Amino acid sequence: MIAAFLFPGIVVHELSHALLCLATGTTIKELNLFSSNGGGIKYDKPKISGVFDFIITSAPVFGCAFFIFFIPKILSHPIHFSTTFPSESPATLSGFFALIQHLYDAVLANLNTFRNQFQIKNIHHSIFLFAIIIFAVSIAPQKQDIKYLITGFGILSGIFFCLERFGIHLAQNAWWNFCLKELWVITALTISVLIPLLLITLIVMGFGKGYALTFGRKGSGKGTGKGTNKNTKGAGKHDTR
Repeated sequence: MIAAFLFPGIVVHELSHALLCLATGTTIKELNLFSSNGGGIKYDKPKISGVFDFIITSAPVFGCAFFIFFIPKILSHPIHFSTTFPSESPATLSGFFALIQHLYDAVLANLNTFRNQFQIKNIHHSIFLFAIIIFAVSIAPQKQDIKYLITGFGILSGIFFCLERFGIHLAQNAWWNFCLKELWVITALTISVLIPLLLITLIVMGFGKGYALTFGRKGSGKGTGKGTNKNTKGAGKHDTR
């Protein structure tokens, strides 16, 4: 059921891997888009280990982000989220924490905007919500990919930090500012979608666990008691004979 709902995102996720495999000359051994457990892809070890591993594993992040970027535009921006980008933060630790604070504020603003503007009877609003959920969830990497993503994005962050410290200001380029602004909007929107989903999932799991502990033990206790009585009676009859 969940795999069927997420199918468009699964297709984008796996095809993003496949596209970057082809771009890096990595042999694809198996590509499965139609599976009850979701899609999957298997490929040989990349020619340049580490670098190509990061490129291939990070592909769905940008593939799904591409659709999150275009969906509001295709639907004529059914919900008007804030696109305010924080002023330039210095390449320091305090600047990093200030950026996190701005992201937190942007997520809260998105949640409030969605609560105030979303209308379930509006077909554009419903399509927008489902589409954003599908592609936001589909960004999630596999466990084996996380190490490459953390290492790769960590190295990229270090490179950008060093460039800034050495006086190479990418922010002076219009294309860089555009990419940063759109990435900021996509990141805030994705987090705004994933946080409620995570909370709902935890609540449902909590209720399920509580139900299992409460009623499951009672059921098992009754079964154990009956079994014990039967065994006792059987043993008594056997002794009588």
